Amino acid sequence: MNLVQLDECESTHKYMKDNFANLPEWTVVVAENQTMGRGRHGRAWLAPKGKNLCFNILLRAENLKPEHYAPTTQIAAITLAEILREKGIEASIKWPNDILVNKHKICGIISELLPEQRISLGIGLNVNTEKSDFANLDRLATSIYIETGKIFDKNAILQEFLHKFKANFETLREKGLEPFIEEWRKMGCFTGHKAKVIDEGSVLEGIIEAVNNDGSLLFRTEKGLKSVWSGDLEI
Repeated sequence: MNLVQLDECESTHKYMKDNFANLPEWTVVVAENQTMGRGRHGRAWLAPKGKNLCFNILLRAENLKPEHYAPTTQIAAITLAEILREKGIEASIKWPNDILVNKHKICGIISELLPEQRISLGIGLNVNTEKSDFANLDRLATSIYIETGKIFDKNAILQEFLHKFKANFETLREKGLEPFIEEWRKMGCFTGHKAKVIDEGSVLEGIIEAVNNDGSLLFRTEKGLKSVWSGDLEI
């Protein structure tokens, strides 16, 4: 893998978008500090300098079916959640790809399809953030340190993730999402809950029935069952 380490940038996602044409597949851009980090839907991503993992991976979408572009983020979430569970943290996945611990967000994942059949996968994982770092945050958040009381080596976690994710991404290419669905369902803790999905101004309300084999969310609404492929889930 080609590792690009930055002390500071606006965001690793923007750096990847600006430079992907000159970077090889499996380039990983890591920043100690992001001045304008963003998550899904353009939300600001708080990451105190040097405490968390903020990185983007450049993937090739060739030989990957178009319907598996979006599930790339779900594979990343499954991989990271498994790593956290191995460290004694009861991580769960909120569809489609947020990782939570006791309903507190510990990781956010985004992806974007770039020209030339490239995918930029962006991940923000709270590693050594302290409670005081979240004092001005308007939503519930946590970190590996808060959950375990231990300082962790960010680079060691990154290398562990990259090793496991690369193998999982190759499985996605060859077999699709199905090999991961059962593990995803085990980590999802929202089946049977009333919820709504907001997507580009539209709102769908109902009860979460299941995660389909293609990674979409099966919703029971007043008008019957409906599958949802994208959106912001609110429980």
